[in-house]
Amino acid sequence: MNYTDRYLRETASYSALDVMLADVAVRIQLSPTDYQLAVDHYHAIHDWLERDDSPLFGLVIDFYAQGGFAIGATVARHSTDDEFDIDVMAQLAYRADVDPEFVLSTLDNAIRAERGSRYHNKVDRKTRCSTVYYDGMHLDVTPTVRLIGRNEKTGLIFHSKPEDPREPKLALHANPHGFAQWFIQQTPPDQNFGTFFEKRSLDYDRGRMALLQKRADALPVPDQCPAYRKSRAVIALQLIKRWRNLAYDKRHAGRRLPPSVLLAFYVARHANSTNSLSEELSHQVGAMLAVLQTAQSVGRKVFERNPMCPEDVLTDRWPADLNDQRVFIEELKTFAAKLERLRGDIALPETQKILEDLFGEKPARSVVKEYVDRAAKDVGGAGGRYLPGKAAIPAAVVGMSATPSGVRSAPSHKFFGDHPDDLPKRR
Repeated sequence: MNYTDRYLRETASYSALDVMLADVAVRIQLSPTDYQLAVDHYHAIHDWLERDDSPLFGLVIDFYAQGGFAIGATVARHSTDDEFDIDVMAQLAYRADVDPEFVLSTLDNAIRAERGSRYHNKVDRKTRCSTVYYDGMHLDVTPTVRLIGRNEKTGLIFHSKPEDPREPKLALHANPHGFAQWFIQQTPPDQNFGTFFEKRSLDYDRGRMALLQKRADALPVPDQCPAYRKSRAVIALQLIKRWRNLAYDKRHAGRRLPPSVLLAFYVARHANSTNSLSEELSHQVGAMLAVLQTAQSVGRKVFERNPMCPEDVLTDRWPADLNDQRVFIEELKTFAAKLERLRGDIALPETQKILEDLFGEKPARSVVKEYVDRAAKDVGGAGGRYLPGKAAIPAAVVGMSATPSGVRSAPSHKFFGDHPDDLPKRR
């Protein structure tokens, strides 16, 4: 077939499911505007901690991203929260034997400051960090003290819960920077897929920005846009995290989520063995399920360490017990079965329903509608019957409404997904 439209040329080598999954992932990335907002808040907190009257003036040695922000896979923590989060480390010039409560309370006081200051009513002290809340996002700042003679940025993080004197204060080994570098090395972007995903992302953002500009007389357009060239493994991780958030919000509200760092660990460990996004997602879910089932079958919890710091236990707070593990196993089984169904020969309405169940109604409906509309419009001679990578399907199915009437859309969500060049360091 002679493709004259750029969309068809770009998607012709991918299955319909691969295109739809990529487009779902595009819709759960952080927008360029929100990316710039994240950068601004990141630097603002750094500056605030180092202000002249700060309890930490002259004591902040380093300030850097960790977690999903550092590996390009951040997503909203809960599906009902219309926000994304940033995790950062603040390396402080304290001795390794410093009291954990002193470090955590000093950091919290440095952010909170006096009544009436900019963050006083926006910060919440947690057991290992302080969280600063903004409109549409929050930022977790974790204090750390460097351990001399260890790998780069290996240090101690601290745990303290002063309202519960029965809970011990702890100093725990951690190296999130090393983990991020290991993850990036394990999940290098595939050139062809990376280019394809980057084009899909940029096209979507341009269309979104153009729509917003029509609605406002003046709209600030950020100078800096995130990089979108990612590996299939990173996109699979973001889709898994999106699914996890929705699954637990719907069926296990209040239960601790399987930690993102553990999901990232399993994805990195099983990366680089597939040839398409749909294969990668199914492979990762299956591999994760196998590890957990093996542990469950012998009556033990999974136990994993940071490859760059063996004392840094990735499973220190999850699973709390075998029931936590069992719940996640059952969810993974359902996820795997639905992915297998998606990869089979099914009609478009069922495809849309499964995508909605897994990743949310709003992105799934948008993706299917765009796919059907563009395919029907761009393949003139085929009567609206051809979808790249799939056999011809009935025109009546192609022309179906991608948004059934009488069904309420899920709340919109924002997700961060920049490829990690870490945020620019403040000079």
